[in-house]
Amino acid sequence: MQVTTVLFFELRGNINKIWGFAQVPLAGYFMKRIPGLTFFKSMGSGSGGGFGAWPSFSNYAWLMVWENNTYAENFLNGNSYLKGYKARCSSTRILHLKNVMSHGKWSGVNPFESVGSFPEGSKIVVLTRARIRLFKLWHFWQKVGNTADDLYKFDELEFAIGVGELPLIQQATISIWTNMDAVKRYAYQHEAHKNVIQLTRKHNWYSEELFARFYLEKESCLQHYTS
Repeated sequence: MQVTTVLFFELRGNINKIWGFAQVPLAGYFMKRIPGLTFFKSMGSGSGGGFGAWPSFSNYAWLMVWENNTYAENFLNGNSYLKGYKARCSSTRILHLKNVMSHGKWSGVNPFESVGSFPEGSKIVVLTRARIRLFKLWHFWQKVGNTADDLYKFDELEFAIGVGELPLIQQATISIWTNMDAVKRYAYQHEAHKNVIQLTRKHNWYSEELFARFYLEKESCLQHYTS
């Protein structure tokens, strides 16, 4: 059964931060021929919680889709590149997700297979991703900031970050919510968010987009201490 893992890295020290920035395009090379890995994206993050136009040199993320949990666990427990990456971090966080619905495309495909429904009481993880048309960049960034700021006003929001493969152009948001009602209120009733959706349709900002909802099966958060 398919499982998606999302890894968040917080790099420590300037040398490691520069190294991490370079890994955004390079990590794909190390992920070739990993058993059971069907989709991989290495992403950087923006400043200001991930939603700023200026990059954060501390925070990075990997999104990985696996044929099943065995392949995922084998990689997480034994891959040498991952171990070396974590050695440069002050903290890492790993989400294990099961997809419930998704539509759209990412790099020409929809990598997620629905594997069930939301278990009662489960936390909800929402992924939105878009590739912004080059000639629409300025207009998009004028509008998106207020929506990101308002996202944090929801008490049911546990975590949110903006990430992307390319600064400014390819953007994704990953957020964790305590319940589905809050997700629906933000998606369908929040005025700032509704306004951005309307503007997106009006101005045709995106050349490609994807929207997915998962439930959080488990997660781990590790602080890495050095002497």
